[in-house]
This record gives sequence, C-alpha cells and structure tokens, in this order.
Amino acid sequence: MRLENKVALVTGGGSGIGLASVRRFLAEGARVVAVDRDVVQLKGSVDGEGVIALSGDVTRSADIDAAVATAVEEFGRLDVLVTAAGIAQPSSRRTTEFGGDITEITDADFAEVVEVNLHGTFYALRAAVPAMRRNGAEGGSIVTVSSVGALGVMPLVLPYPASKAGVIGMTRAAAARLAAENIRVNAVAPGATDTPMLALNGPEARQSIIELAPMKRMASADEIANTILFLASDEAAFFVGQVLSPNGGVA
Repeated sequence: MRLENKVALVTGGGSGIGLASVRRFLAEGARVVAVDRDVVQLKGSVDGEGVIALSGDVTRSADIDAAVATAVEEFGRLDVLVTAAGIAQPSSRRTTEFGGDITEITDADFAEVVEVNLHGTFYALRAAVPAMRRNGAEGGSIVTVSSVGALGVMPLVLPYPASKAGVIGMTRAAAARLAAENIRVNAVAPGATDTPMLALNGPEARQSIIELAPMKRMASADEIANTILFLASDEAAFFVGQVLSPNGGVA
C-alpha cells in the first residue's frame, strides 16, 4: 500500500502506460482521477471504487484544470500527477508506415505531436502545482512520461523525440524550482513498450524493434508502471529532476 491515502491524477489513463499506472496505483491504495479522450474505453477499463474516469483532452488546458479541480473536490487533495497522455505519430500518419522522410513532415504534423506531448504535459504540471502546494510540507510528486527516443541517436520521426526531449528539459527546470516545496518532479523515459500506440506502426516495425533490442523483447506497460509507481511513492523521496529509463539496454 505504497500510495495509501494518496490522490493521483493520470492523463492518458485509458490505455497503455497510463492505464497500467491507474491500475497499479489503485492496487497500492491510491484514489485516482483518470483522464482520456476516449472516456468510453476508459470507463470500461478502470470504472470502480476509488477511481473517477473523466473525458478530457490534454491539448485543452481547461480540461486539465477541471480534472485537477475534480480530484480536489471529490477526494480532498492531489498528491501525484502522471502525464502519460501522448502520441508517437500525427493523425495523418497513423498507419502501418514507420518512419517517413523529414521533408514530408508538415507544419500541422509537427504541431500536433508537440501540442499533445509537450504542451499537454505543461498544462497538467501547471494545473497540479497549486493543488500540491495546499498539501503544505507533504508536497507531492509529478512524474512526466518522456521516451528513450529523447536520449539516444535513433531514426525516429522528428516531432516525437523533439517533444519528448522538451518534456525532459521542462521536468528538470520544474524540479529545480519546486524542490524546496517538496514537490518532486521526475521523468520516466521508457524504451519500446507493447502498447496500442506502438501497434499503430504495424507488425514490421514491431519486429524490427524486437530484433534491435538487447533483450529481444519490448517492455510491458506494467513494467513501466512499476517505475512510475516508484517515482510517485515516498520511496523516491530524494529523487528530484531525475530521468529513469527502463529501456532493456537500448540506450
């Protein structure tokens, strides 16, 4: 019960790493507000005692402000934020295509990925801080979700690693500014993870990832959620501005 009496907000809680984190947090005693654009899928996955499923789009700051307000109104406080909402490819490229020439990336493609991954993370972080400040000396824990693609030299489609590198920079700056208030900000930078988002790239991409990985497999969403749980818990009380990368040895 590492999160007993804690209240968490998880964006992107309807699938993948976000859903795995919601389930892990509930098992560890937390009460959770989970936000996802697909609220039907979200409610079907996590509906039950101790969890509130909300429809929300991280690119709309008002949705995130409302989710934080719900956590405080319904559960009395906010202790943990996990920013798991993200996309790897813009909507125009969510096919079996993996990669793409740099010159084919449109302004709209780049902006869409950055808006979800980077702006969405900022909106959530900004909204959570006032609620965590009301906890006084207890503070809180913010776990952003970046990617191993922001750490290594990899031929990824440019908007994704660019946005995820931005998440790391923002995480470290926020960590330095908030540490004195015991609001800890850290990042997890997963390697290839077996999620619906990655599956959009098709079976060939999946197989190539597995072949390149030293462990010859991808991570499960539960394995990444375990790292997120650690950073969210009091076990990581002296972790500030760190980037933990469960990546199976690829970087």
